[in-house]
Amino acid sequence: MVYNWGITDIIPMIQNFFRRIGTVGVLVTSLICFYPIASQAQSTGELRLTTSPLPINLKVAPGSSVSAPIKIKNDGNLNENLKVILMKFKADSDTGVAQLVERGPSDSYFDWVTFSDPTFTLTPNEWKTVTATFNVPSTAAFDYYYAIVFFRADQQVGAGDRQAVLNGGTATLVLLTADVPNAKKQLNLDSFSVDKNIFEFLPATFDVRIRNTGDVHVIPHGNIFISDQGGKDVATLNVNDTQGSILPDSPRDFQSAWSDGFPKYVFKEENGVKTKDSKGNPIQELNWNWADAAKLRWGKYTAKMVMVYDDGRRDVPIEAEASFWVIPWRLIGGSLVILLLVLIGLRSALLNFWNRLRRVSGGKSGTGSGTGQKKK
Repeated sequence: MVYNWGITDIIPMIQNFFRRIGTVGVLVTSLICFYPIASQAQSTGELRLTTSPLPINLKVAPGSSVSAPIKIKNDGNLNENLKVILMKFKADSDTGVAQLVERGPSDSYFDWVTFSDPTFTLTPNEWKTVTATFNVPSTAAFDYYYAIVFFRADQQVGAGDRQAVLNGGTATLVLLTADVPNAKKQLNLDSFSVDKNIFEFLPATFDVRIRNTGDVHVIPHGNIFISDQGGKDVATLNVNDTQGSILPDSPRDFQSAWSDGFPKYVFKEENGVKTKDSKGNPIQELNWNWADAAKLRWGKYTAKMVMVYDDGRRDVPIEAEASFWVIPWRLIGGSLVILLLVLIGLRSALLNFWNRLRRVSGGKSGTGSGTGQKKK
């Protein structure tokens, strides 16, 4: 007799056999069936890490040292053997976006840095602190920008290919300032604008672009004060409340949104994730929270932006203004239609009342005349 059995037929028979003889058989069968799958997950699983803080700002006197603790957590389900490498970053001169760059021939400041644990292992959900120490020589001046990168220790990555593995690791940016008295700190306002001139409903988004024309990175901060056409302040927005830095010879864009209105547009979400249209743009929907009905916005508004930065001697202000309109035309149109219908109904009611009044008055007059004729 010939049996044409495949592996899918044999495994259930083995499991049934071991199930009969005891739990040892179940364990052995589980190891046989599932161990290769676990091994594959170990080698191809996604690397998920969290680092804190982001970023790190350090100031040190030339000829001294400074240390920075970096906390890193394994958010995955497997043990991770990790290593630390050092890169640098710069800001794009047009967009201000940070770009990671390999060490150059003249980048001797890489040699100032040492790590307490260049390689280490993290179990799932484990936190570890790695200390980076910067031994700054007396000849140092102005700014140095480092990117401390964590990724798998068994990855063989060439120096020119490190950029490609950053999507599988985590980079912590460090901005180190060697404090010298002749450092130039200067910011200029490139633009301040609102995304539309006329809105039907909020939010209104404000864009601030500031350019660093100095020698060292600067952290500006400030507010946008919004007032109505009567001059009354109706909202105050924060600008750069995350304390983002602007690197020398580059701009940086900051955005703030005014969304305190009724009704207002909000991003549509499903299971906590923003939904997008066919072009990949987030979908917005109109939200009617009647508890905020008193916050109906309409008319002309003025936004005044005031930011300050420390140039080493005093706080320097940066100011600008922008105006815009909020015209809820659909609400206005609907209200006018309702008002028109009410006026038409009122006119019709008054006409009916007048006609009835005239008929009643005419009837009484006719009755009186007829009675008088009979008595005569």
